[in-house]
Amino acid sequence: MLVLLCVSSHAFSQRDTMVIVGGKLIFSKADKKVKPAAVPRLSSKVTTIGKGSGTINLKNISNKKIKIKSGTYTGINIENVSNLKVDASNVKVINGSLDINTANRLEISGLTIRDVSYRAVNIRGFCNDLYLHDMTFRNIANNTITYEYAPVYDGTDQTVSKNWKFERLTFENTGTGFSAGGGYEGNNVFGLLRNFKFLNNTIRNCPYIGNIVYSGAAEDYEIAGNIVDNVNTSYSKEAPNGIHNGIFMITGTGSFHHNKITNHQGNAIRAWGMNYGREKKDILIYNNTVYNSWKYSAFELQATPDMQSFITKNPSKAGFANAKVYNNTAGRLNISKDWEGQLLDVYTTGGTLEYYNNLGFEMNRSEGEVTDMINWNGKTTVTRNTDNRYFSTESKAVANTNTFDTRYKGIGASAFTYQ
Repeated sequence: MLVLLCVSSHAFSQRDTMVIVGGKLIFSKADKKVKPAAVPRLSSKVTTIGKGSGTINLKNISNKKIKIKSGTYTGINIENVSNLKVDASNVKVINGSLDINTANRLEISGLTIRDVSYRAVNIRGFCNDLYLHDMTFRNIANNTITYEYAPVYDGTDQTVSKNWKFERLTFENTGTGFSAGGGYEGNNVFGLLRNFKFLNNTIRNCPYIGNIVYSGAAEDYEIAGNIVDNVNTSYSKEAPNGIHNGIFMITGTGSFHHNKITNHQGNAIRAWGMNYGREKKDILIYNNTVYNSWKYSAFELQATPDMQSFITKNPSKAGFANAKVYNNTAGRLNISKDWEGQLLDVYTTGGTLEYYNNLGFEMNRSEGEVTDMINWNGKTTVTRNTDNRYFSTESKAVANTNTFDTRYKGIGASAFTYQ
């Protein structure tokens, strides 16, 4: 089992991220530049609320631990809370929703939401340090989690939502997993999400999910340790007519690593690069396994013409992003054979690309032979293109299509056991 742990000195600090396999640390990252702010202590007392049915309302609460009584509820409403921990283990919401409005340091765990005719989780207002974990979503007709607050970003913390983490969530037969909106318009960036983490989640059997994560403005995102299987299958006939899904679709900068995505339609990630402000940050795509797509290549890098125009006109507010794509394994891509099925689709990005140690097999080109597994659709400066290996058959590249262990040391995704 692939496990990512986020460790902190208290529940809501800036967390380190570690990947541990079989007791061995194979990846570790810590943001040493950020000193956690002091957080008020949670009460040691746990307050149990609820009757096992009806609606739960939590409003104007600080520094408390809440346990919701087991049962089946019609909805949960949380408004204007700070430093609140909610244990919803063995709690179900059926054809209802979890609604959050204005929260600072809110943790919710254990909840199951299912059989919903619209949306499962609605988040509004200014929210920081939001931690949702160990939750299950099943049979959600529309977006599973939606964030609808999008202030104009002026460079201050008061106009950015930060430090969100979604971990060990399960999605089955749902619409979009998380939609955060955000973007740019006129001379402004709006709805910026900073330090968003989507870790160790399982997304299976979602035929129309489209995007698991969509954000139009994200800085320092981390998408890691996720298992994705059998998604966007309902798009198989429609895809040639122009539905171009990005299973993860994010504009900004961050990292996408240690994910396994199989039996799907859409790029694993469409990473549209944009920096916010003058600080230069990168897009990192590494140690992912992508296998058996109906349409499109494994990954996409791009700055659209609209993005290029906005960045050029607003250099103090936005900039182009460099990218590094390395040690990924991808195979059996674009089996519809009506588009390119390469490891990487590269459009004009305005930044540079380092591309190395990638492994591929059984890919498709519309014309010619597969070479370095890049489908070029624009101009991007490549500063490194080395040790990328392609094979026409699976057996020459990987040991099997379960663990995808590489046959070439240092090439392709690291060997670890998936769930």
